[in-house]
Amino acid sequence: MKIPPGRSWDKILDVILIRIVIAAALLVLAAQVFLAGGQYRQGVEPVISHNYKAPQQVAAGRDLNKPVVTFKLKGFISLPQARLLVNGEEAGVFNDRYVTVSVAEGDTLQIDGTRYDRPFEIEVLDVSRQVVEPQPGFSFKVNGSLGHIGVVRLSK
Repeated sequence: MKIPPGRSWDKILDVILIRIVIAAALLVLAAQVFLAGGQYRQGVEPVISHNYKAPQQVAAGRDLNKPVVTFKLKGFISLPQARLLVNGEEAGVFNDRYVTVSVAEGDTLQIDGTRYDRPFEIEVLDVSRQVVEPQPGFSFKVNGSLGHIGVVRLSK
């Protein structure tokens, strides 16, 4: 191969290498467009897990005058297998860092952490004015078992 005057081998190799990279990028882009087909019409599916639940809506199905307790997951962004139980029944899932549940006098609050081997910590972040127990700032660890938070007490 004859080198044109004023051009060195390294400049020619640079041009060839840049052209190869551009051609490869265009080839990958074209392959993605053709292989994607009609997938853009499909609904969005969660990638996290097969048992994904949408984040809880604050006002959905909840009487806004009822007392509530808000819990915060400490040290994690989410633990979708951790359940908040009110009177032994699932009332919230930690898909997000925060879970708010409606409560009544005498309700028993528990955290089901049996699906996790590692310990995690939950904090009572906020409560309604009527709620006396549990108090905001109360924090407890769940160590792969059923963690008992306490019994709800309301002011009279």
